[in-house]
Amino acid sequence: MKTISVRDDIYERLLRLKEEGESFSDVIEKLLEKRGFSLEEYFGCLKDSPALDKIAEYSRRIRESARFRI
Repeated sequence: MKTISVRDDIYERLLRLKEEGESFSDVIEKLLEKRGFSLEEYFGCLKDSPALDKIAEYSRRIRESARFRI
């Protein structure tokens, strides 16, 4: 176990992220694990999915219905 110093504003931010039963080490560990996340890894994952067509159709219907409300 080590003791570290953090600024008061950082402490408050960590405190807000801390869930019941978690230690500050748990909070810091979760934040460090998230560092490697990249949205780019998911680009194109729906390109061959029928879900993409459904999303496009739903978006089209929403845009059309918005025109009629004006």
